[in-house]
Amino acid sequence: MSSSVFSETLQEITTTKLSELSRRRTIFEDQKASVVAASQAQPDQKLRLAILSDGLKQCFAVKTAKRKRGDRRGGPGSIIRGSTDDPSLEILLKNFDRFSEQARYDPSISARIMDDWEITLKKRLDVQSLKYQYAALYGKLVTEWLSSSETIESPVKTSETQTQPRDSSRAEWEELVFADFKTDETKISSYLGNLFGKNGTNDQAIKALEKLRKDVEAFEISMSVPGQINNVNLKWAINGLLSAGLLSEEKNTVLRDFLSSTVILTEVADVLNMRMSSLHTWSWETDVPIEQRRHVTGAFHMYIDEDLLQAIFLQYIGVKWSVFFKNAFISFSKHEDVWTSLRQPVSSTDLKRREYFLGKQSKKPSVQAKRQKLYKSRFFMSQLPSDLYGSGTANAQGEEEVVHVGGRTMQTARAPRRQLASKAARKSAPSANFNRYMSAEVDEDCSDESDDDDTEDEDATSQSPMATKQFLLHLVASEIIVNTKLHGEITVTRSEFESFLPWLPHSTIYAVLNFFGVSEKWLIFFRKFLEAPLKFVSDGPGVSSKIRKRGCPGAHALSSMFSETVLFCLDYSVNQNADGLQLFRMHDDFWMWSPSQEKVVRAWKAVEAFRAVMGVSLNETKTGTVRVLGEDTGVAPSPDAALPAGEIRWGFLLLDPVTGRFVIDQDMVDKHIEDLKSQLDNKKGSVFSWIQAWNTYAGTFFKTNFGRPANCFGRGHVDMMLSTMTRIQTRIFSDSNVVEFLKSTLEERFGIKDIPDGYLYFPTGLGGLELQNPFIGTLQVRDAVFEQPATVIDDFIDGERMAYNAAKKAFDNSEVQRHSIGDPNFVPHDGDTFFSFEEFSRYREEFRSPSADGNLLSVFKDLLKQPSPEFLDATPEEMMLLNKYAANASMSDGYMRWVAQLYGPEMVDRFGGLKIVDAGLLPIGMVNLFRSGRVQWKG
Repeated sequence: MSSSVFSETLQEITTTKLSELSRRRTIFEDQKASVVAASQAQPDQKLRLAILSDGLKQCFAVKTAKRKRGDRRGGPGSIIRGSTDDPSLEILLKNFDRFSEQARYDPSISARIMDDWEITLKKRLDVQSLKYQYAALYGKLVTEWLSSSETIESPVKTSETQTQPRDSSRAEWEELVFADFKTDETKISSYLGNLFGKNGTNDQAIKALEKLRKDVEAFEISMSVPGQINNVNLKWAINGLLSAGLLSEEKNTVLRDFLSSTVILTEVADVLNMRMSSLHTWSWETDVPIEQRRHVTGAFHMYIDEDLLQAIFLQYIGVKWSVFFKNAFISFSKHEDVWTSLRQPVSSTDLKRREYFLGKQSKKPSVQAKRQKLYKSRFFMSQLPSDLYGSGTANAQGEEEVVHVGGRTMQTARAPRRQLASKAARKSAPSANFNRYMSAEVDEDCSDESDDDDTEDEDATSQSPMATKQFLLHLVASEIIVNTKLHGEITVTRSEFESFLPWLPHSTIYAVLNFFGVSEKWLIFFRKFLEAPLKFVSDGPGVSSKIRKRGCPGAHALSSMFSETVLFCLDYSVNQNADGLQLFRMHDDFWMWSPSQEKVVRAWKAVEAFRAVMGVSLNETKTGTVRVLGEDTGVAPSPDAALPAGEIRWGFLLLDPVTGRFVIDQDMVDKHIEDLKSQLDNKKGSVFSWIQAWNTYAGTFFKTNFGRPANCFGRGHVDMMLSTMTRIQTRIFSDSNVVEFLKSTLEERFGIKDIPDGYLYFPTGLGGLELQNPFIGTLQVRDAVFEQPATVIDDFIDGERMAYNAAKKAFDNSEVQRHSIGDPNFVPHDGDTFFSFEEFSRYREEFRSPSADGNLLSVFKDLLKQPSPEFLDATPEEMMLLNKYAANASMSDGYMRWVAQLYGPEMVDRFGGLKIVDAGLLPIGMVNLFRSGRVQWKG
């Protein structure tokens, strides 16, 4: 189904539902008016109640049973339960019939009770009128949104001021991408040869490299097998494309149609198998369209919009190569004596002394084991998929890092993170075993790098890129606390390569792939892929295409493979040149830290050497170093002159070099408040569009860039988030707020007054507008985070002293178990006296804690924790109400439960429950579909 037909179908569905809604509302209001008029004309209260009861049965189409033979009373029979979708109404009317029978005979039934019955029955009619009123409002909002979308698609004149950032971004991008930039492939080969042991310094690295090259050769043979592309392969390839954000909405619609048709998949597989068999003749065939898209950050990204079959074909090849190289690099890193361990060397004598005084020593679980596992499971080659079905989770709209521009308008066109296939695709994976090149699981139980105790890391690779970035921030903050307390200082350096993917020299890619053994056949194919004939969609037919000479197209699996293969060399270089220091890298963004500033200096020199030979540059606005001391002197200490100067920032956060804490940069927030105001003004034509922009920008983008609350950040960080969010609303709405703004807009535009707050915040499944409240999620964790994170280290030090005293007591009482130690016969020269506290604590990060007291690993893990949102307490009555509507809204979600409990009482009073309208009458599915699309930002 084409996009236009698809849109027309959705429009028709919407029109049909709204017409039906209008018809039912008219019928109901006519019936209601008749019932109310008849009841008002009846002076007898009992007869008035009977008219209202029978009228409700008619208005709500409540089915009643036929009268039994011999029952000559007028009116309908008993109510048939289940005849409506409102069981409470059926019970009310059925019980009322029984009560009214009692009132006919029982003189003790007072007029006051019957007054209450009358009020209840009338309120049922009024509530239904209100539901229809809000259903009609919802329909008008959908119509308004559709009209607004059509207006957006029409050409709109924009001022030179509005287009200047976009045009400047394109000019800068074209200047670099279409200009040939050659690096010295001989120098790159020499650099890699020395790095991987070709100079004779590391025989094990040479062996591991040779194995990697043989694996490349074997993988290439597997890629030449005829008929390898089938329906199963196509499904994971298509799902990966849908997750990547590469293609237009129109083409994504066609891809979804492909997935539902076995016939189409079989035909596509035949065509792609033909292309695989003639890989040497492959080409782009036609010009490749390219367009700019503005993101919420204000940056412009370039997207190519290739032919569907080409896209699927390239996705298939890209994922296969990506999975292979991830597996190959992990295998390389696990080769004996190839990857330098982070661990501090422990001499044989020191180990024997520890075992003599303390008993058997274990290196896991320990802080160092935890660090190694976190690095390998969450960061090492994390941008490549672990399997064909993808293990990545896409970022939500608005989950993007703020672009730091150092006072100028952001103009780079960085590629978005490529996302892989959804979990649904993995569920359809066959159970057959794949060859060894298609599996890239990290074996975490085979070496000292394992930490068997840390099972919570097992699903780390399924997190979104933004979740991993947030975890990295928590890791930095935790390491600062631990190292400044225990080692007296820490040096942190952060940087990013300038537009790494768009500007990566092609000659660098070829040199690195060639070094790892990729054949000429595949290098030629990769060259054709990279040298695409690009043409901007906005240029029109009279402009010729240009051949790309530098960089890789964004959102492509092959591009990720190229960049990660090159950057793997950086990972290994830092590891080798800085005694195992870990380079925490997310694509081209990387961090390094150590209590030893000299190690960080050596690591940075390795970065500089890599940068020079590979022909890439660093983003100065995101490059800096902070040295934090354990004692707060009130003055920021100066880092080594060999390290890059500059601040360390992430999102709206700035690392304070004096306190070692991340703080929110309010000046930077102010700039984005102004942009938010401008974007919201641009969405005033549609309430739904306005809410979508608000949810994405204010609800997600701001909160994301404040950093997710965690124990290591402390409660002060949460309070800083809350006060900043208050300031954002104050700046945008002056003396008002987002709720009052929307209420006044709805009243002015549609004449609806006295709108309950819950209508704005309730989910679409209950008939609400699903406005996000950024305060709720933050308040849910405020009381759960540590108030003063650094105090846990003070508690640890006290506990460690207690552990020392307990160990000394065990030694003095001859209770040390030495039967399984390395050298049971070893006795130190001072073996009659328990060793010092300094010696006891020297390897606190290397070995398992001897007792629960002073357990550094436990402290480290606690600092890293992101507390789960705390649920509000609920009465049994509230829980029954929440469970009743659980199918229409995720009441297991703490956020939605908070909304329901906060606004629920008013909604129940106004609408008789939490459901505002009957969802079946509303085009809610279509609204959700629209909301899943990208926000079109002004500019």
